[in-house]
Amino acid sequence: MPTEPRLAWRRCHLEAHNDCVEPEELPDADDLWWSWVVLAALHRAVGDDACGFDPQELLLTLDGADGSWLRMQHLHGRRSVLWGRSAVAPPSPPDARRGVPDWALSEATAERRPTFLAWHVHGEWDTSSYADEGAIHLLRPLLTVDPRAVELVRSGRATPANLAPYASGEHLEEAAELARRAGAVAPRRSRGLVGSRLRDQIHGQMRDATEADRMLMQRPPSLVQWSRVNGPGIPFEYAVMVMRDRMTPAPTNTKIPDPALHSLTNVLHALHRDEATEEAGAWLFARVTSDGVVVRFDRAFDSWPAWFQVHHSEQGPSLEDLAWEMSQRTQAWRPTWASLLPRS
Repeated sequence: MPTEPRLAWRRCHLEAHNDCVEPEELPDADDLWWSWVVLAALHRAVGDDACGFDPQELLLTLDGADGSWLRMQHLHGRRSVLWGRSAVAPPSPPDARRGVPDWALSEATAERRPTFLAWHVHGEWDTSSYADEGAIHLLRPLLTVDPRAVELVRSGRATPANLAPYASGEHLEEAAELARRAGAVAPRRSRGLVGSRLRDQIHGQMRDATEADRMLMQRPPSLVQWSRVNGPGIPFEYAVMVMRDRMTPAPTNTKIPDPALHSLTNVLHALHRDEATEEAGAWLFARVTSDGVVVRFDRAFDSWPAWFQVHHSEQGPSLEDLAWEMSQRTQAWRPTWASLLPRS
């Protein structure tokens, strides 16, 4: 959790700065990420899209009314990239993307021309920046977020009721959902190289695992009823991952209208709860497909199916969440890869 002394030091340092962005001036990457998530949630609560979060791209955005902008993206291997441009930047500044590592560049960094770009790897920031006196000040809104709200979101306790003391908007449920989705895809604090290798090994075994038959209906009545009443009436594919009741959509899902998506999410939450048992546990992944007329349903209790695709390994199930889920099952219903998991 970011402490008040650290944030106070950062704020004082910002006041004295008037040149390029230096690595030592940047906050810890995790602290910055979670403060930004909170700010995005608070904006969502009041229906303001000036600050946002894209879970599919692991991308946080912040746009100023004066034309300034700031971006942060998590990448594979707990790496992060931070870039932006202030409103007082020269009209045609040098491109800060020149000379940065190839892994730090993505489709997101290609959208606009930044005056500074910083990359975080092995616990340290490095930067490529040019004269933009307002660049470092772009961080000020993120460093003034209430640390109590940051800890609330970071620990996974961001319910609408818990967020209410920090936001008075009419969209607290959406704000809480944003925080939950950010928590579901955020890289956990480093376990080091061994932890990453173990995660990749378990993920690989999950890809090859077979499903134990739980004798469930192929087309649950509640889903068929949803399709008839609220379905979008077009061919689509929609897959989710559920960890500790957090439902995360696959980045490759078909885009469907918000009313249909909202009602489908409610149906999936109910199915996940109703189809879980104390012996066999709950499904980890599910997919709803339709040709526009007939709806179909797939579940995966014991494997990571090919139809749930991700862009980054961090978007897959964490070892901690998998260990928790396996602890809910009896030994007979745990797949073989579960023996490699750390204790929950």
